[in-house]
Amino acid sequence: MRFFAVLILLGLWCVAVVGADAPATDAGELSALDFLYRVRHPAARESWSAMDGEVQHLRRGAEMITAPLYLGMLFSPERTLAQIIIDGKQGYTVGQTYGAGNGETSVIPMSKQPYAEPLLPKFGLRPQDLTMTFLYWNLVREMPSESVKGSDCRVFELKSPDGKELVKVYISREYFFPLKAEWFNSDSNAESAPVRTLEVASFKKQDDFWLVNKLTLYGPGWRTKVNFDKTSVGYPEKGIPSTLFRQLPEEK
Repeated sequence: MRFFAVLILLGLWCVAVVGADAPATDAGELSALDFLYRVRHPAARESWSAMDGEVQHLRRGAEMITAPLYLGMLFSPERTLAQIIIDGKQGYTVGQTYGAGNGETSVIPMSKQPYAEPLLPKFGLRPQDLTMTFLYWNLVREMPSESVKGSDCRVFELKSPDGKELVKVYISREYFFPLKAEWFNSDSNAESAPVRTLEVASFKKQDDFWLVNKLTLYGPGWRTKVNFDKTSVGYPEKGIPSTLFRQLPEEK
């Protein structure tokens, strides 16, 4: 199986679209940069995914809050374009080019004016989480391999372009796909306690693709769960849904 990152996202976790069944290349002999190159350039051909679901957030001392969540993504060999909509009210367009080096990331609100009260932070989420743009941060070092849910993973410490965050990413050797990510403040290190953690909870197969349909994100005193229970996926040559990238209600 060849994984196409949706991430985040989706990053979820970034949600992941997985390509048709095929044996993965042995990653044991690849250098850190060559291995990350494979992870950062996932789409061998164009594909798309549309995922509707719900996000739940529970914070210590507060009641659980829930909201509908939509993630639409279009993949090509050069870039990923994603749309994230929460509660049908607020949304973001996230672009990730693969290009040379780490590529470029863009996050654009679907609003003429900045959101006065952004909803995603209330759920412990950022648009970049769901599309896994943290995979394109600068490599600091490779750390000792670890196992995540029985899968052998290479582990990398990456730093954000602004230098304010570190992320420790656990990437499956077999599928070149991240199964876990831990974020740290730049004044700490990847051996300290993370401030945020994201984990893939489950996959499901649909047609010739595998999808990450459940993930969790948590930190001190809070936990978020994302469940995409309505999904569709395919190749552009068979048609792209007109609703893949949706419109928000007119602003008043």
